[in-house]
Formats: sequence, structure tokens, C-alpha cells
Amino acid sequence: MKATETQLLDLIAEEAIIDREKLVREATLADLGISSLDVITMLFELEERYGVVIEEGDMPQMTTLGEMVDYLMQRINAEPATS
Repeated sequence: MKATETQLLDLIAEEAIIDREKLVREATLADLGISSLDVITMLFELEERYGVVIEEGDMPQMTTLGEMVDYLMQRINAEPATS
């Protein structure tokens, strides 16, 4: 299942308990109050919803919401490797 930016932003708003209107790409995670615990909770939900495995330790250092959304979309929407 593919993810859209809107779906990811909706999930982030729900899991981090942030008004959806505040979620703009330029906002920093710190300014939004998104903690590492929020990120872990989001990753669990993403894994369940999209059938992917994303380890927090694998995520690059990101400062903005846009960077996080781009990374997550890339991981979720990546074509599975074929043997």
C-alpha cells in the first residue's frame, strides 16, 4: 500500500496530538513538540498500517517535518526487492 503526504501528516497529527493545521513542511520537529517517543509511536503505526519495517536508528537526523515526511514516504513507497 502506498502512502501519500496527506495520509502521513494526518497520522503525525493524530499520534503526536498536534493540530493538523500546524503541520507545515518548514516547521521543525522541536517547534512542533515532536519527541523521540512520538516518532517511535508513529513508526509502530506506520509499520502496522503499511506493512513496512522502519527502525528509529535507521532514520537520518532530520530537523524539519518535510524531511521526515519525505524520508517516510520514500521508505513506505519503495518497491520491494525482488530475488
